Amino acid sequence: MTTPPILLLHGWGGSFASSFEAHGWTAAPAAANRTFIRMDLPGHADPDAPLDPAAYADLAASVAARLPPEPVDIVGYSLGAKIALALAIASPDKVRRLALFGIGDNLFAPEPAADVIVEALERGVTADTPALAKGLVEDSQASGSNPLALAAVLRRRPNPVVDATALADLASRTMLINSSDDRVAQPDERLRIAMPGLTYVRLNGPGHVALPGDADVRRLSTEFLRVDAPHSGDVPDRK
Repeated sequence: MTTPPILLLHGWGGSFASSFEAHGWTAAPAAANRTFIRMDLPGHADPDAPLDPAAYADLAASVAARLPPEPVDIVGYSLGAKIALALAIASPDKVRRLALFGIGDNLFAPEPAADVIVEALERGVTADTPALAKGLVEDSQASGSNPLALAAVLRRRPNPVVDATALADLASRTMLINSSDDRVAQPDERLRIAMPGLTYVRLNGPGHVALPGDADVRRLSTEFLRVDAPHSGDVPDRK
């Protein structure tokens, strides 16, 4: 079997460099000899990114247009996981396996903290900014993104929109890793019900922004994407 390249899709506010490269993903032992597709999501890691939310009207299509013709494996974190699922639904033959983390039932609804985060990006973090929003805004600074462009991404009309009924066909080739301390992705029961038979791992910590740097998340994801790796079924929780 030809080994497909691995597309690493970061979350909102991140970048390939700050979310993955800085945390050793491209040097993971299980991904040795794999080719990685270096990609930043639209509006990210670009000081000159558009400030109009309309520029981000279809994030999945923007990513799809930059993919190679051959199938890929995808690691998706948070917003990147949403986009990964949308890509796999639209073009199932283009995606072999999916290793997702930091995504739960928020897949099916707009982010509840978006307005608060936008305000913090546009006006600055204050003493009244909720801790979760403050953490996400501060974490986004490592990506070198324009804060106003990140705000525009959040102001876009909701997309991608994923139909829960379309997820079941992807379950057997999907791993979902979530943390009990992730206030963004929890709960995740509806997503798990929509994907019966997916490989599921629940970690006892860390929080949402720390997931890309977690050694177990990195190891489990890259091992799942090995060409010869077995798949389907729950993995024991990390204590």
